[in-house]
Amino acid sequence: MTFQWWHVLVALLPMLPTFWSIVHVWSHEFASPQQRALWLVLVVFLPVLGGLIYIFTGRKKALRTL
Repeated sequence: MTFQWWHVLVALLPMLPTFWSIVHVWSHEFASPQQRALWLVLVVFLPVLGGLIYIFTGRKKALRTL
């Protein structure tokens, strides 16, 4: 089997929600520092699932951009 460019795409595509969620959590303010830390821990330790949970529920809890 030879290495193709789309192998990288297939490997990185599920990680896009995780990367986006980390950037969004880091660049937005939350009601408390503990809430921000909880979201970061969830997204980092449950990579694909945590990112999707944040996108559908946690994104609405972010108050404003820093």
